[in-house]
Amino acid sequence: MTTQTQTTEKKKPTWRLVQDKVFYKSGPLGQLVRDTSQIEVAVGWDETGRESRKPYISWSNSVVPVLPDVDGRIALRAFPINHDA
Repeated sequence: MTTQTQTTEKKKPTWRLVQDKVFYKSGPLGQLVRDTSQIEVAVGWDETGRESRKPYISWSNSVVPVLPDVDGRIALRAFPINHDA
């Protein structure tokens, strides 16, 4: 997973959206080895609707394209960012 996140002058992002990507790489004997990695897709901020007062996540405008992995799946996960660590 990347450690760089997009920041604005107002506030730091509080959510990260990642895609679990499955791929195959060549092993030492030429066999295919299944591996996984996480690709950061976007970052987001906690917001509250003006009229509805319901919480939601506002995602950044710069987003990495989401493409299926070698298994044909798209597995996205969002999780909070802990800035205290």
